[in-house]
Amino acid sequence: MENSQHKSIWQTPWGFAESQLIVWGLVLVGFLLNISLGNFDFYLISRPYNFVLGGSIMLFMLLSFLGRNKTFFKFFSSLEFSISLLIALTVLAIIMGLTKQGIHGESLANLQNSNSNSNSNSNSNIFVRLGFNQMTSSWSFVLIYFLFILSLGALVVRRIVSKKKKNIIFLLLHAGLWIVLFFAGLGYVDTERYIMYVNKGEIEWRVYGSDGEKIELPIAIKLNDFILEEYISKLAIIERKTGQVQPSNNPEYIQIDTNKQRKKILSGFEIVVENYIHEAVRSSDTSYRHMPMLASTPAVYVTVKKAISKTNSSLPEEKEKIIRGWVSAGNIAQIAKPLVVDSNYALVMTPAEPKSFISDVEIYTQDEKHKEARIEVNSPVEIGSWMIYQHSYDDVAGKMSNYSAFELVYDPWLYYVYIGIGMIALGALLLVILGKY
Repeated sequence: MENSQHKSIWQTPWGFAESQLIVWGLVLVGFLLNISLGNFDFYLISRPYNFVLGGSIMLFMLLSFLGRNKTFFKFFSSLEFSISLLIALTVLAIIMGLTKQGIHGESLANLQNSNSNSNSNSNSNIFVRLGFNQMTSSWSFVLIYFLFILSLGALVVRRIVSKKKKNIIFLLLHAGLWIVLFFAGLGYVDTERYIMYVNKGEIEWRVYGSDGEKIELPIAIKLNDFILEEYISKLAIIERKTGQVQPSNNPEYIQIDTNKQRKKILSGFEIVVENYIHEAVRSSDTSYRHMPMLASTPAVYVTVKKAISKTNSSLPEEKEKIIRGWVSAGNIAQIAKPLVVDSNYALVMTPAEPKSFISDVEIYTQDEKHKEARIEVNSPVEIGSWMIYQHSYDDVAGKMSNYSAFELVYDPWLYYVYIGIGMIALGALLLVILGKY
């Protein structure tokens, strides 16, 4: 009884202590590999080598199923080993979250040369050498990630033989997670990302590679229209000589209130909106009119008041000065229109900020797929193995932008990841309905 309570380390069956030693020993090996070889090169498992690696993982799962009663495979799929791997992944993820991540593929030599002139930077290079700045391509992360896939796979195949009805929930949750990790890992290198700039009314299928060379893609985009919606602008008081927003120590802005005759105070000035036009063009040097068109700009007619005392003015008695006029932020087609309120200050409108920008497009692929769609931020379009995201536009031209930029992501493994996510969702639904497994 005493020997069973005080089991020596490395005495079978292995438990949490041995799991921790193995996992953190592997993390240390990863750090040493990073120092000596640099970050893991994912192109080592590019197609067709990722198929070889995937086949090897499947072979390991088959062996773990056949030898599921063996001590090694019991330990490999044990709760203690799984928790140890999850702890290591969590710690590495925290480091990644606290460390500024660099661009994958940037050479260690370049990073060292860029910092060679500074002793402090040279000392900080140890974090670069350990892979902290590119955590997902560090040897430590890759090794733990790979080991977690093997352990989770061994656990799934060991539970396949269970005849309990609720075992299906366990298999859906864990097998779904395994599928997501397996195909996301193997498909990482096969994923391609490009930025494509498309002029309005034109069809584009070419992008630029990292070396500046043009690449022709098997997908083309025609930009039919670009639509930009803008928020209502703000007003600010600026010093006329410097253009600095007042008060200089704590700049103030007020949102334009489209409800007329509502009084607001800004930097000591009382401002009342008499008229607001969201899409306006100049009808003269001093007035605006409503005109919905690409070159239009927000404009507001205001009344500005400020009490002028004897101590601040040469006027014989205190009186109130009233200024009325139009204010507009302008754009590349129209000159901005400030309103001078006194000899030192002027009322101005800030440029309208984008609320949403949408591209009306037609998409063509080499396998003769055709799709009409509207692409906007956080609302990408999927066609085949391509995901197309709204990336940017000409922010200087604003709604008069003549082009739209799209991020194209090619991921041939994405459908398998979706299958895994679907299994997890189904397992979670059954867990809510049937209770714990």
